[in-house]
Amino acid sequence: MDTRRFWMIFFCLLCVITPFFSSAQTQQYHLKLLAVQEEEEGYQGSDADLYLELKEGSGRVFLETFPLTKLDTQISTRFAKEIACSHFKLDCERYDFIYTIKAKSTIIGGPSAGAALAVLTTIAVLDLPYSKETTITGTINSGGVIGPVGGVKEKLEAAAQSGLKRVLIPLGTANQSLAERTLSNASISLVANRTQNYSNLRIYGKEKLQIDVVEVVDLDTAVYEITGVDLDHKDTIVIENKEYAHIMKGLQDALCNRSRDLFQQIHEEGFIFDEETKKTFESRNSSATNASLAGDYYSAASFCFSNDILLRTFQYHQQNLSKPQLMQLYALLKQKTALLEEKVEKMPVETISALQTSMVVKERLQDVRNQFERIQSSDHPLDVRELRSILAYAEERFYSAVAWFQFFTMEGKKFVFDAESLDQSCQEKIMESEERYQYAAFFLGPQVQHVQEKINGARKSWEKNDYVLCLITAAQAKAMANAVVSSLGVNEQAIPQLLESKRRTVERVISENSAEGIFPILGYSYYKYAVSLQEKDQFNALLYLEDALEMSDLSMYFPEKTFLPAFIKTHDFQLQFKGFVVGALAAGVIAALLKRRKRKTY
Repeated sequence: MDTRRFWMIFFCLLCVITPFFSSAQTQQYHLKLLAVQEEEEGYQGSDADLYLELKEGSGRVFLETFPLTKLDTQISTRFAKEIACSHFKLDCERYDFIYTIKAKSTIIGGPSAGAALAVLTTIAVLDLPYSKETTITGTINSGGVIGPVGGVKEKLEAAAQSGLKRVLIPLGTANQSLAERTLSNASISLVANRTQNYSNLRIYGKEKLQIDVVEVVDLDTAVYEITGVDLDHKDTIVIENKEYAHIMKGLQDALCNRSRDLFQQIHEEGFIFDEETKKTFESRNSSATNASLAGDYYSAASFCFSNDILLRTFQYHQQNLSKPQLMQLYALLKQKTALLEEKVEKMPVETISALQTSMVVKERLQDVRNQFERIQSSDHPLDVRELRSILAYAEERFYSAVAWFQFFTMEGKKFVFDAESLDQSCQEKIMESEERYQYAAFFLGPQVQHVQEKINGARKSWEKNDYVLCLITAAQAKAMANAVVSSLGVNEQAIPQLLESKRRTVERVISENSAEGIFPILGYSYYKYAVSLQEKDQFNALLYLEDALEMSDLSMYFPEKTFLPAFIKTHDFQLQFKGFVVGALAAGVIAALLKRRKRKTY
């Protein structure tokens, strides 16, 4: 074999095998971490080093710390990686993530490293250029929102001592009180004395420490400030799906017409509203009318549903229904509930809208079942008045489930919702919600027990193979935990910015899914309701925005229905196919050259 032919064959083989080894090369990425550590004289700023290596894998997270840190650091690491991957839709399933934290001494906690972990994850997966003289402190929350941390002044001092030039801090932190909750009383006076001439931490950093202090609100901004690369999701316009609007208008009409019918019945029966009931009814009715005129049919339906419960409860009390009469109504409602449960099980589920319809109908019917359990409970016998209220609520909850059935007719992109994929998505949601709960419980303990109870409810549904009900229950638990975590340490002045950032994230996710032909009926509904609550009920607005996030991107858990085998869409197959194509082209070129040379020798 002559030299020329040898090199041609070598080049051909190189083209074939290169794709298999190109991703095997590893690079170590590094950011400085800022922390506080406990000394005899109080808390002092401290720096640490965060390293990340990517290796071919399946999305697993490994954390090594020197010295050992608290459990919350491990939770923060997994959470931060998930947020970064989800927020920027990174191809994280092809890597294993190996994080290493090296500190001079035991640092206090790990949540404040969340933002740095998320930023470094993004940098590594996308292999972005970045400044080694810039770092960030802050928690990371759902939607990529950067949350507040304590000890910021001490961390800035540590940054200056370690040679950093810029530090990113959470929005609203620069003006935080110098007497932070993380500091002891003794050190509070010391802090005040050392910084009394500075109005905020930006000025303190610039004039006293010669470092730039920049406030950031979300992961997009943080990545830009450290890399100079604009990954920021551009302004998005949420366009309401016309079919959704038509169906939701019908749902609103059903619930609001029911309010009018109940009001008319009460009037015909000669019952007179007390002042409080009348005032509540009129307020909700006015809110429903205004929401409907604004095209916000879900909010209008919600106000009318609340009035339906109010009116039905008032009616049962005024009718003075006896316990035997109420038990007859209860038996009838049980029959209707069982029939509706059978009906929903038979409904075809091929689209995300159909899945979400099934979820919301089942969730409401489960709520009805919970009221039945209260009625049947022998541990806490109900008096007649309690029975009337519970039965009235159960009846209206059942009727709302019936109204939601209309959404089964909505069109959309088709996915595979077999038992295996539903089972897997349910378990993933339970694991996600459990992780968020542990994170919240680390700080608040029994105050978030209601989240654990919700998770337990999801597990019970999973054990009964009711994966659809499990999915919505686990998603609600995760949203509840996220709302708590997102609001930890946020002062009142920063809440509007928090809501605004979360709202923009929800809008982006809804817009992206809508562009793919997947309109999230629940995500959009919760988003609209959150916007309506934003001024008067900020925490519930945050909770509904978290619900909207959970319900706006469910397609990520399910394979799209296609005629192609599933393995063709895998990364390994695509890598091998590219190698085969390159190799085939190279072989073709070589064969043509050899053939041409052979002709010349003739």
